[in-house]
Amino acid sequence: MTDNYATFANDAFAGRSVLITGAASGMGLETARAFASKGAEVIMCDRDTKGLEQHAGALRESGAKIHAVTVDVSNPDSISKAFAYCDEKLERLDNVVTCAAVITAKRIFEQDWAHWERVLGVNLLGTFFTVQAGVKRFLENPQGGNIVCVASDAGVCGGGGLIADTAYAASKAGTLSLVKSMARELAGKKVRINALNPGPTDSPMHSHIDQALKDRIAANLPMRRMGRPTDMAAAIMFLCSDAASFTYGSALDVDGGSMFR
Repeated sequence: MTDNYATFANDAFAGRSVLITGAASGMGLETARAFASKGAEVIMCDRDTKGLEQHAGALRESGAKIHAVTVDVSNPDSISKAFAYCDEKLERLDNVVTCAAVITAKRIFEQDWAHWERVLGVNLLGTFFTVQAGVKRFLENPQGGNIVCVASDAGVCGGGGLIADTAYAASKAGTLSLVKSMARELAGKKVRINALNPGPTDSPMHSHIDQALKDRIAANLPMRRMGRPTDMAAAIMFLCSDAASFTYGSALDVDGGSMFR
């Protein structure tokens, strides 16, 4: 593991569990690795069964407590089956992290109805129904639980079609509103919900961006580099930790300064 996690004790999440969507690659995979390294029991969810099993197997070999569940978050029945698995296999579920997403970069007149249905189906509807299932368990759990929804700086600043498009940006803006709305409704309950706003991140999700464009993006960021999945995983662990016990309904910007310019 990288130094991003050095501030967390090796047993920081021992005895706790976390369900992570989009866990077969990028930010979701790194978040699974991070939690596993600190003692958590991790339920890795993704629609990429082959990638999921490969990475879950590697983590199990290191001694981590890992479950791999094939989930398509655009399908509510698939989400229900994943949480039914948790009900069967876990003593209790403590954290839910929604990393599953698709990123698209199409100009306005290249986007048709099917495009919007796909993006919203995964990024917004998939997030809502995953969170809904988690909240149901947390309200029945005396210990409550934590939820982190991965949004994006595009949800605040917009897309533009070069890195992310209108549909993607709108889906992430919806995720930010979802978090605040659910936080209002859940006020006073033992459930914390927050969002993470990553900035440009060098991960498999951005494979549609060539290196020259990545270099230009990095040069224009105050931190002079793109984010890494480890940066996001560390922030997600913070939001799920006791150190963030008074952080509620917020959106944590981990963006290298992209949004303060």
